[in-house]
Amino acid sequence: MQCARVTPLRLAAAMSALLLAPAIDAVGATGAPAAIAQGPRRHQEAAYARGYDAGYRTGIADGRAGDRYDPSESREYRDADAGYTESYGSREAYRTNYRAGFRQGYEDGYRAGTR
Repeated sequence: MQCARVTPLRLAAAMSALLLAPAIDAVGATGAPAAIAQGPRRHQEAAYARGYDAGYRTGIADGRAGDRYDPSESREYRDADAGYTESYGSREAYRTNYRAGFRQGYEDGYRAGTR
């Protein structure tokens, strides 16, 4: 069996592929970046991702409608438990992460909606 010689160019190409792969897959159905769930923080990532997606949809709608910037007006933001299951652990921790994702998604969506 013959091994390919590792050259700086091959090494750079392999590193680029590894670094760019997550970026290529990190876009959600709405066109918004999606959180990538990994390891023990899976519940935090799921809450953040769901919140981000909901916030992005709400923000882009508000921006397009010319409504004022206010993510806390949304019922989804106030409830902050969409998609929660007991397997995620603490409901309050889930809500905290959901709201953080919602705020970021809303900001990104609102900006996209006002362009």
